[in-house]
Amino acid sequence: MRLKFIRTCFLAMMSMMLLSSCATLSEEECRIADWQTIGYEDGLRGLLTSRISQHREACADVGVKPDLQSYLAGHKRGLVQFCVPNKGFDLGRRGGRYNGVCSGPAEHEFLRGYRSGQQIHQLVTKINNLKRSMDQLHKEQHEFEDEIKSNEELIVADSTSPKLRKELLKQNKKLEQLILEKDIQIRNLDSRVHRLQYQADRLTANFQP
Repeated sequence: MRLKFIRTCFLAMMSMMLLSSCATLSEEECRIADWQTIGYEDGLRGLLTSRISQHREACADVGVKPDLQSYLAGHKRGLVQFCVPNKGFDLGRRGGRYNGVCSGPAEHEFLRGYRSGQQIHQLVTKINNLKRSMDQLHKEQHEFEDEIKSNEELIVADSTSPKLRKELLKQNKKLEQLILEKDIQIRNLDSRVHRLQYQADRLTANFQP
């Protein structure tokens, strides 16, 4: 019974800590809030106006209610700064999500940058995956090399029988072949990395806001 009570208290405490960590504004920020500035910052980050509901929850405990009109006015100004090609490009390159907050010609220009940035993000993701594969292949090569060295120590040992020595030599030959095969795979992956990096660099250089 006591264990159940302790567990319940622990879960309640963790829930409160989680809610606190997710609050959009601190108590002090709520008390001195400039809602037009907060709206502007949210708009500049490409957040939806529904973000104000999270601010409302964060400030409820201190009895502060957001000024909707001021927030919306600031949010609108923030969007003017956000809905430009450069911001779209940066968001896409980071792999960020577009919330559909822009409209009209501004959205067309924003999306032009966003899609270019997305292309680069996809290329960089592929490059990083290939590099991880190369690292794994290098690791396997080193393991094979260590195994060869261990075998060589046994091969030259006086206590090693001719039969075992012959088997170890045969094994080393196979390991050396595997190392060569890994080396070919690494070179192929490295070539792909360079091609993808060239594409990413060209996209970055050719992007015109």
